[in-house]
Amino acid sequence: MRASVSTAVSTLFLFFLFTTPLLATETSRPFTLQPYQASYTAKYNGMPIEAQRELLKLEQGYRLETLANNFLGNMRETEQFHLDVEGRIRTDGYVSKRSFFGSKRKEKLVIDHQLNKAIYTRKKKRRETTLQPDHLGPVSYQLQLRRDLAQADSPLKYTVISHGKIKSYQFERLGEEAISTGIGDITALKIRRIRDNKERETVFWMAEEFAYLPVKIWQREEDGKSYEMTLKSVSFEGRE
Repeated sequence: MRASVSTAVSTLFLFFLFTTPLLATETSRPFTLQPYQASYTAKYNGMPIEAQRELLKLEQGYRLETLANNFLGNMRETEQFHLDVEGRIRTDGYVSKRSFFGSKRKEKLVIDHQLNKAIYTRKKKRRETTLQPDHLGPVSYQLQLRRDLAQADSPLKYTVISHGKIKSYQFERLGEEAISTGIGDITALKIRRIRDNKERETVFWMAEEFAYLPVKIWQREEDGKSYEMTLKSVSFEGRE
């Protein structure tokens, strides 16, 4: 039971929180990223969860950092990335640290752009893959998703390095809905991840007024249990 709850909470954090508010200018130019801080609230089978997320501008590139916790434990995840000369998102590395019920887990993705390699490690497990320009990180693929949502006809399909494996993620648009959040009612675009496993379902509500920041997520697991998360607050550097 403890293992299943820990897995569900970790999945909840991973699936939703690693997104970044971005401000797109002209669609033909690389988008610009605006530093921000956001917090979310959620419940999973009655258990409260709190999470904070921050985007930082570095001397070269950006860093996404998330801290999530409840009485079961905590998790911190970080991905660094940059935009190349063609405006493509390129991951530079990823680290995940989780502690639930006293059990600790660490995952790391090391990127070598010169050798075009991505090296994933977790305890004694090691996977090495060949890095391609269209490969996105465990978090940064959601930046490209939000970039594409600004273009109505853009296909929402991505090649992602997940746990050291190359996977294909695809989403579909389901129209707009009004969502109640901690900062008021927001009209959001509803999108769903397309899965081979029909027993699992994940739905995002992405707010155009915040450059497609997710304001809500709902997910159903294979065992029928479900959870949802909602935006509590957000502040952008340079915006009132």
